[in-house]
Amino acid sequence: MSYDVKWIVQRGYSIDAQLIADGLSFDAFDLIERSTDAKTSQKIKNKIVGRLAKEFSSDCLEQGLDVKAIQYGCYCIAVGTGFEVDYNIRSSRIVYVGSGSVYGRIKSHLAGKLFDFASILRSIPLRFYVCDLSGLENGKLLQRSLEQKLLKKFHDEIDTGLPLLNSRNAKISDDCADFDKGWDYPVQKERGAKTTNWLLKPYDTEVWKGAL
Repeated sequence: MSYDVKWIVQRGYSIDAQLIADGLSFDAFDLIERSTDAKTSQKIKNKIVGRLAKEFSSDCLEQGLDVKAIQYGCYCIAVGTGFEVDYNIRSSRIVYVGSGSVYGRIKSHLAGKLFDFASILRSIPLRFYVCDLSGLENGKLLQRSLEQKLLKKFHDEIDTGLPLLNSRNAKISDDCADFDKGWDYPVQKERGAKTTNWLLKPYDTEVWKGAL
């Protein structure tokens, strides 16, 4: 049996832009973290992340997807339009592949190490790929299977390892389900003129391994 996977893509999410909207910057936020108590900086971070997560949820609803209702799903985090990471085999936007309760997981990432990663990227926006498997029988099993297939394809065609922010200890096991054409959309090579203007090359990839 083969399962149909419908991906939606949400583009243009910038923590940097949200900070600027509040009259701040990453440099200003770093100064606040160093000069005030943790509670104060966390309050600012929660406000920024909450607003960004709300925007993400609203954008998904416009495409007919209630991301907050996803119990079993798969998602990919990527750098935005015009940028790709310079991996060992070929470049790709993808920096993380995950599965689970998508909204909660992405919001948790934004409030955690993804915030730090965005601080390095500064004005480079983030992109999210999302699919909902909650309505399928064995959705919990299928989300893990799809995640594994994406990681395997990434390993075979993009890098000899895993996406930049995935743990180097993440296991790639034999997938247990088949999916219809398009299941690998997030890791497909993008085509067309000028899809990428800049390649990003981490000085030390080990710094970010397992960050999320």
